[in-house]
Amino acid sequence: MASTIVGKSGRVYVQGEPYFRSTLLALLQEDPEFPPAERIKILRRTGEGIQELHSKNWIHIDVKPDNILVNWTCDKDGNKTVTDVALGDFDIAFKSEGGESRQTPYAIGNAMWRSPEGQTGRGVTKASDIFSFGLVCIYALGGGEMLLINNYQELVKHGISPEQEILTRHFSYFGPVSDGLLKQVNNEKWCVALRGASRIAEEAVKEQPELRFERWGEELGPEAQNMISGMTNPDPTARITIDQVLTHRWWQEST
Repeated sequence: MASTIVGKSGRVYVQGEPYFRSTLLALLQEDPEFPPAERIKILRRTGEGIQELHSKNWIHIDVKPDNILVNWTCDKDGNKTVTDVALGDFDIAFKSEGGESRQTPYAIGNAMWRSPEGQTGRGVTKASDIFSFGLVCIYALGGGEMLLINNYQELVKHGISPEQEILTRHFSYFGPVSDGLLKQVNNEKWCVALRGASRIAEEAVKEQPELRFERWGEELGPEAQNMISGMTNPDPTARITIDQVLTHRWWQEST
């Protein structure tokens, strides 16, 4: 497996090879039966790419399946093996000097994969990448139907923005809004919106307790569920770091 190198231009190279034949998103869409062991290999290398960025105080901000680049081979028996993986698209990456968060007047990155604070554009940190990576792990391990929204037009027709729907879903899956999240966002208008989405989520969970990740995440296995729960904590100050992700016992169990 090749290592990831981030050039000064922000372009990603893998052992000098800038071309990739697919992305994680396209790969799993085209082959829903793609081998579990190879999916885990992709996640591991993606995590290592994030670790490299975070060690240099960069925040990617747009971690999502279509920004994970993949090369793979297929033998004569149809067995597929991942050969190269890299995290791509650094157009909105941010150098966090002194560990400060990124504040923007509007949300950036893909709405589907943003952290709760990412939906506000305020208080984005390395922990925001971790939340997004947690969602990617769920997607790669087979839980994509709980994450993807395909009825954007229907939502708009009912006056619901995709961001509002995603926030409500995430609070229902991973737990209610926290003081840590509100303090990090530090904007009254957004705090009201976050509390509102959390209230709606809690009402939904009362009627459907199975919405909680602690219920449906059991299908991913206990160790994967434990790791991802730490990554998707609504409180960014309580999420595990990328170093903790990569030293989690799930990786040893799954290889």
